[in-house]
Amino acid sequence: MEISLKNYSVLFPSELLSGNLTPLAVLFWLMVSYNSSYGQLTQINYHGKAIVLKEQALYVNAKLKGKSSGKYVFTSLQDAVAYAKDGTAERPTTIYLEPDVYWTDDPAAENLHNNLIGLKMPQAFLTLIGLSDNAEHTIIAGNRGQMAGAIGNWNTIGLGDGFQAYNITFGNYCNVDLIYTLNSAKNYPRRQENITQAQVITKANGDKMDKWLFKNCRFISFLNVFAGGNEPHRAFYDHCFFQCTDDAIGTGDMNVFQQCSFKLFSNHPSGSASKIIQVYLGCIFNTVLKDSRVNPTVFFAKQNDTFAVIDCTFSGNAQRLEWTDHPLSDVRHYVHHNVLNGKPVAISASRPELSVGLHGDALRAYKLDTTYNIYNLLRGNDGWDPAAQKEQMGAYANLPYKLLLKADKIQISPEFREQAIISYQLYPERLRKAFPVKWSVSDQSILSILVNKDSTITVTGSNETDHTLKAYIQAETATGILAVLYIEVLPKVLPAPVFVRKPSVSGPTDGIVNVNYVFVTDKNQDAAGKRHGDADKRLHIAVQQDQSGINWYRSERADGHDSILVAVSRMNNPLKNYRLSSGDIGYYLIAKVTPKYPSSAIGNAQMSISRKIGAKDIASKTIETDFKNLPTQKSDSLRNGFWIIDAHRPADLSDKFPWEPANSEIWTYGMGSGGTFGKYGLMTTGRGARILYSQSGKYENMSLSLDLSPHKESGQGFGSATGQYVDVYIKFDPATLTGYGLRIERTSDLAKEVKLSLMKFNNGIGIAIADPVNSSLFLPGCKLKLIVKGSVLTALLSNTNVNHGGDKGDTSLSCPIERNPYGGFGVQHTGTVSSGNRLMLESMTVEY
Repeated sequence: MEISLKNYSVLFPSELLSGNLTPLAVLFWLMVSYNSSYGQLTQINYHGKAIVLKEQALYVNAKLKGKSSGKYVFTSLQDAVAYAKDGTAERPTTIYLEPDVYWTDDPAAENLHNNLIGLKMPQAFLTLIGLSDNAEHTIIAGNRGQMAGAIGNWNTIGLGDGFQAYNITFGNYCNVDLIYTLNSAKNYPRRQENITQAQVITKANGDKMDKWLFKNCRFISFLNVFAGGNEPHRAFYDHCFFQCTDDAIGTGDMNVFQQCSFKLFSNHPSGSASKIIQVYLGCIFNTVLKDSRVNPTVFFAKQNDTFAVIDCTFSGNAQRLEWTDHPLSDVRHYVHHNVLNGKPVAISASRPELSVGLHGDALRAYKLDTTYNIYNLLRGNDGWDPAAQKEQMGAYANLPYKLLLKADKIQISPEFREQAIISYQLYPERLRKAFPVKWSVSDQSILSILVNKDSTITVTGSNETDHTLKAYIQAETATGILAVLYIEVLPKVLPAPVFVRKPSVSGPTDGIVNVNYVFVTDKNQDAAGKRHGDADKRLHIAVQQDQSGINWYRSERADGHDSILVAVSRMNNPLKNYRLSSGDIGYYLIAKVTPKYPSSAIGNAQMSISRKIGAKDIASKTIETDFKNLPTQKSDSLRNGFWIIDAHRPADLSDKFPWEPANSEIWTYGMGSGGTFGKYGLMTTGRGARILYSQSGKYENMSLSLDLSPHKESGQGFGSATGQYVDVYIKFDPATLTGYGLRIERTSDLAKEVKLSLMKFNNGIGIAIADPVNSSLFLPGCKLKLIVKGSVLTALLSNTNVNHGGDKGDTSLSCPIERNPYGGFGVQHTGTVSSGNRLMLESMTVEY
């Protein structure tokens, strides 16, 4: 029987090595530990305790490879997982890991089948234990990421229900060098410098999962450590370490972190965070923000999810803490005794109402004296006790820790006797009867409440003004856990405006056609001298802002029967003035006016038609738009002077990125999110979003200026490097998809930059016609100019907005081209379009 001395600390108890056992005891140990006939290992030692190997206790040691080691002994993690059976909560299946580096797949392999999980562990109640108390000694590793050894968000490991882990480092070393302190021969270099989505942990399958426990574990990656939306109902992290940038921590329903350490390299460690609550207890956050000069703020999440932050210490180069970039007034978070760089800190200090300070039983729900009340937070209805506190916390195991209000409607009209029914969700729900809530309103002149027998409340409103009023309902437990919900109360609906006479179209004058109309008031009777309705109401309406909807149509017929929509009113701003372009030549213009005031009903629409527009009516060949009045419904007409709005998958896009273009909801106009919050523009909402302008005739020189803002704030512009780009076309023929343009693309070799390529398109196939240039300027506030002068195409990308982390300046490209007669232009987007990944077009000017 041959045994390596290097393994004695694991194979035998510490007493054996110390020499304190008698020779008889040593002989007995050897007999118990090995089958003398076959030389097989039958038990190991962990923390001085003999572990008998069996179906629920497996052992992995790569150093035993080639030896007859035993039925429950394996030389690879993969073999042990393949053998392992489901465990139960009372009798989990445990795999003990000898200190080593365990790759979940071969990091040097091609991954030809594009598997997105290195190793799946689908077994229920499976436990992994590293046999060294130093988690850096036992590493479960992967080395792939999005477009870096995989197409898609690759994960080192996939886990099942009831999973537990102790003393293990879980890492995705796609962007991080693996340094193994016990054996430098096992060091492994990062796959690439560019930080990409390189996930560590996800679910092994789509089943509902619960009760993940990690103790003394480490999680190493940068971007997307945990797969978004793929954590279980409850997860507990005890004395763990996390290294991450954005979108890395949380998701699932409940995540509780006790005395964990975080090294934050970026501003948004959580994306959507936990659906119910994300709790940090006595945690330490070391901030090493890469762009702290530009943005020294840590935002707990990108979305408005609920946090509890208690006894946490923040240090490093962060100067401010915020719950999220754009907090909602309804959300409440729970705080107690937090410190930033040695001083007490308020999170979202400018919005103190968002944070509920914990005291008394509200604090005891999270912390009793110096001990955190994990049992109360995570016991649920099944008594889960991951911190073994049931006896210690028995008297404090039934305290509410969160309250949430829900309404069947958040906008009510007193005039129509509308009511809102508000219910509440108490966490944990089993305490609902023991902790009734006290209801109140922020303004009793606006809201009134009636408590119902089923513990809901009925809300009614009052509003004598001509504008919408807003107030909130508050519910609070006797312990001080509270929640709020805002309700809007609409004003009385006044009669719809009535035209004095039919609207009329005037002009064109200086290239503009106007629609004119006047509404009836008490002082302004209609043409027949009749008054309409109550005089006081008419006077009341007369002082309100006109919010009439005005749509403009082109028609080749004087009766307008073949009309085509070309401009719309948005955001309650009537489009009374229509600026002509060359596309209007030969058409009649129809203005359709639908009368409306803020607090009135919608009136009957009336139409008026212009004379036929001629070439002399056009004041300028320049085409300008801020997209505010551009219709967004799908239209694939190739008529001269019309916009084409559709979704398209370019023919030159690689088939390794499969997706289908959207059929509807391709573009929308409105306010953006992420880096475009507060900005308004035309945004991509369908994959393959495309907008083209067809311009017949022959054209020589041409320029296009476009203000565009990606939602992304870090310079990469798109959701991932999976063939995601935007093409901006110039000297382009939409009918044949032929011409020139600039491609702005996210590539896997760039972290906070995009690749710019001047392109030639022939029948929809694009090829680069000059060496590409990388740029960090594709950020919110970006300005692009394309110029064709003679036989030269020039592109200039600039940005003066350094608030999003970019460098001021510009990037330019230029190359010779073949002349063509085309005058069309447009934009093609191939990126994903979830909020945060979209592209916003703010304005465009095209000159000939």
